[in-house]
Amino acid sequence: GAAAEAEIEVHTVPVRRGAILQRIEAPGTLEAKRESKIGAEVQGRIDRVFVDEGDRVEAGAPLFQIDREPYEMGLRQAQAALEHTRAEKRQVEADLVRARELQKQNIVPAQQIEKLETGLAVARAGEAQAVQALALAQHKLDRTLVTAPYAASIVARLADEGTTVLVQPQTIVVVVQESGELEARATIPESRLSLVRVGDPALIHVEGMPAPIQTEVQAVADAIDPASRTYTVRMQVANPDHALKAGVFARIEIVPQSKRDVLIVPRAAIRSEEGLSRVFTVRDGRATPVPVTLGAVSETEVEVIDGLRVDTRVIVDEAEQHLAPGMRVREARAAAATAGEP
Repeated sequence: GAAAEAEIEVHTVPVRRGAILQRIEAPGTLEAKRESKIGAEVQGRIDRVFVDEGDRVEAGAPLFQIDREPYEMGLRQAQAALEHTRAEKRQVEADLVRARELQKQNIVPAQQIEKLETGLAVARAGEAQAVQALALAQHKLDRTLVTAPYAASIVARLADEGTTVLVQPQTIVVVVQESGELEARATIPESRLSLVRVGDPALIHVEGMPAPIQTEVQAVADAIDPASRTYTVRMQVANPDHALKAGVFARIEIVPQSKRDVLIVPRAAIRSEEGLSRVFTVRDGRATPVPVTLGAVSETEVEVIDGLRVDTRVIVDEAEQHLAPGMRVREARAAAATAGEP
């Protein structure tokens, strides 16, 4: 006679309703929140560079000094020009006052008064122009000293004393990065777009650090990268002691809010092949595959969005990975109950 068909003993558990807390892990990088390439606003020779690579500076600290002498001369010239135009204006004003007195005696014609009034208007315009030229000269002199725009670390010094810096194209002298607070950037798969929200707790794991850094999601990108099919999530990372460095790799763990009252099965029950997921149930003593749509995933459980109903029993043990549709199976729970009967 034909040999009896083999029967595999399997363990099953029921689909249940409950809450699931998933953790999303993603690679990331710690980056400076701000990086600035600092050049000069005025052209000239560098007299002194006050910083070097690795230095930390406060906002407003001097970075480098451009030769002041040409701009001090320009300021003195602008001051002299302003004094000259003011003297001319005072002379025209005095002439106009005398002319108006003489006009009352019919000695000066009206045309002469109009000419002096026009000259006074021109003198006043010249004074205003000289005032602006003096302010510009002072502004250029002030800009010979270049200071840090914010508290930062010096990551590059690209020029030394004696170098002539240009404004157009701008010569970069130092590069600074904000280091008191960094920004962690993680790339999250498009499939988890709906899971991450601003305010979700996050853990930043950095090699060499004794414990993960606790933070939260600060921003979620609105656009998907069409090449990688991922989107970027940003988190602030405090760095008061400057122990962390911009550019370091990090493993980022985001903990979205738990989903409640959803269908849940163990992860051991899920088989994924060619982008599709399914579970096995027992029907008429045979392994029966059921396609499922999955949602949130935790370390041990998976949310089932579609394909199963509550209390449906699914196969969960190692045998599930070796089953083929239609194989004869026997539920271990039923066998155990039979063996316990008197």
